Amino acid sequence: RASLLPSIAAVDRRARTNFTRGDAAQHAAQRCGGKGKEARELARARSEPPSHRRARSNPLQLRASRPILARGTGPRRTASHSRPYRLAPVLSSMRLLRRVMSSMLSSSATKAPSRVTGLPPGPYPIGVTTVQFEDESRDDGNGQPRKLQTEIWYPAADGCSAPRNKYSNYLGAATPEVVAAANGPKAIGGYAEGVTVATLDASWPNAACRDATPRATDAPWPAVVFSHGSGAYRASYIYWTEYLASHGYVVAACDHPGSARFTLHDGVPVTPGGARSERARMERDRVADVGTVLDGLEKLSTTDSRFAGRVDASNAAVTGMSFGGYTTCAYLEKGDARVKAAVSKCPSIAMSDGGRLAAAHAATTPCLVMTGREDTVIGDAGNAGAKNYAATHKGSAAYLEIVRGGHVSFTSCEHYTPTYGNGIGPSSSLTRPGETYEPLPIEEQHAAINSYGLAFLNAHLKGDAESKAYLGKNHFDPGEVVWECF
Repeated sequence: RASLLPSIAAVDRRARTNFTRGDAAQHAAQRCGGKGKEARELARARSEPPSHRRARSNPLQLRASRPILARGTGPRRTASHSRPYRLAPVLSSMRLLRRVMSSMLSSSATKAPSRVTGLPPGPYPIGVTTVQFEDESRDDGNGQPRKLQTEIWYPAADGCSAPRNKYSNYLGAATPEVVAAANGPKAIGGYAEGVTVATLDASWPNAACRDATPRATDAPWPAVVFSHGSGAYRASYIYWTEYLASHGYVVAACDHPGSARFTLHDGVPVTPGGARSERARMERDRVADVGTVLDGLEKLSTTDSRFAGRVDASNAAVTGMSFGGYTTCAYLEKGDARVKAAVSKCPSIAMSDGGRLAAAHAATTPCLVMTGREDTVIGDAGNAGAKNYAATHKGSAAYLEIVRGGHVSFTSCEHYTPTYGNGIGPSSSLTRPGETYEPLPIEEQHAAINSYGLAFLNAHLKGDAESKAYLGKNHFDPGEVVWECF
């Protein structure tokens, strides 16, 4: 399947470590999870002369004779973090990368980078639909089963005639009563002053088509479950959910009742409060919700004509942000054999369940952990706990840090307001208390997050050797992005 990841790797050849091609390939395979036959294939692929790799590569690959990543354009920091950030970098490496990609690929063969994902979309159009999963084994405290309003993004058929998704479509029937509740100051309207469902209908930049015909496929797509942050909403992460769907994944994100700022049960609005919003219960419910969504996808694969033969819940990943990052790590402790990989973004593991997972854990499922150095929500302890989780993980693990990034860097909240803060627009600094900093432009943060996130999932769910190779080094300005494999 077409992918731009090998292209990015190809144009940055001079940034390799001082290994021979074969040694570097084996080193990357060992650190990023390559085993047996896959590792040998990776070593062979990376040790081949570039001309041989080009001959086997996708015709959309870049050809370049010199690296394009800018050096020295990001902030430089001493060990004590005493040097200030540059508030207006001349040109970041990722902006330069996308400019060269756009100029070198013919306009008829590629798509422009998206302001939502930071990268050109994948080869497949995107469909989106809303379902409600129910767990009859759990009483939600009201004599009713646990109900999860869930959004599913998926690869769609070419030539989609379905309408472009509107924000109000996330609300189902969107009756006046439902819209009024969603516009409330503690619901969707609380994202930013002046935000309403109507304003979002006019501005929401998603690419998905509502209820589009799913794409035919010889083999079912891997499944990805996404868990949102505390007080968040399932639709607020389209930079990630849509990007994965465009690259051949079925992505399901539920609202966690009690933790979501707004959701619907059988068309009736539900907002936080009461017993289901107690911290200990939310921690338990969220982990169980992930299993419910996976079970729901498994059922859809046999009972729903749209997804029959198109989604493989036995080849799945769990991903999440903040409280959802904790949820991701906590679910791995269950040892669900269906889950082959995980991506945990700014996980609140240091402040959840007494910090147990920040100190030690038993899971061995391959896991990529991401943080923002300036994250004032989970703070220094949270970032340290996240790094420790990756460094002590007993399975394949990797760690990504956005240097000028914060907690909200791992959301699509820039589409509610470009000055959201904590990684989107001018933000309070964690490393320099009392000061503000200018984050790396959010589309560039998303480009790094999505590049490594997709490569990690491709490597572990699709067995893609090129993606394994991509994980072996930092492809971005090290002053802006830190990348490590463990």
